[in-house]
Amino acid sequence: MLTRRIWKDISLKVDYSHYEIKDYVVSADGSSDYYKNSPWGRRKINLDKVIKEGVEVELNGHIIDPLSFYVSYAYNYWRYRGPSTGPAGVAGEKLGDRAKNRVNAGLRYNLFEKTLLLLDYKFQDEQIAEVCEENPPGSDFWDCYDNQMAASHVFDFAIEQTLVKKYGFIKDAVLKVYVNNLFDEEYENSRGYPMTDCICGAALSFSF
Repeated sequence: MLTRRIWKDISLKVDYSHYEIKDYVVSADGSSDYYKNSPWGRRKINLDKVIKEGVEVELNGHIIDPLSFYVSYAYNYWRYRGPSTGPAGVAGEKLGDRAKNRVNAGLRYNLFEKTLLLLDYKFQDEQIAEVCEENPPGSDFWDCYDNQMAASHVFDFAIEQTLVKKYGFIKDAVLKVYVNNLFDEEYENSRGYPMTDCICGAALSFSF
């Protein structure tokens, strides 16, 4: 891991990871004969050796006194070292279906002394997720399929207004008005269900 201050309070952190995993257990491919002709408890594949490499980069600090930012990027790559044929080979290829790139970023701006504007951004790369559902429920029979997930870009915006720092037994009372999924991005979770549309709301928080 490398950590370095670039300018004033702006800091950079870089982390590289390399893992070599032996006997990595994954689900067998749901369309294979091995999967269809085996009991549920044996529908797993033991991969002799799996390599996972990743890079994480994080940058944060103040651009000007009232404006701060953060941005982080993560890259993860999985690969299988072993026979390319048979159930293990098919399952090993599916390791590459995971999302490789993720980005999180945000801006914080003190509009007034007690008023804070927040803008957050999240990106996730495309991926293919395997979904298994018991059908019918309680039968111990399972249907499995691959869910193709497109890349997604989601923005959230909020305003935080500090009402009181201390009043009697109440401390740090903050009213937050927010809009999640600001641009009404259409995306889904790993099971293929649509995620929430643009949502507006408000929340009040305080401590004793």
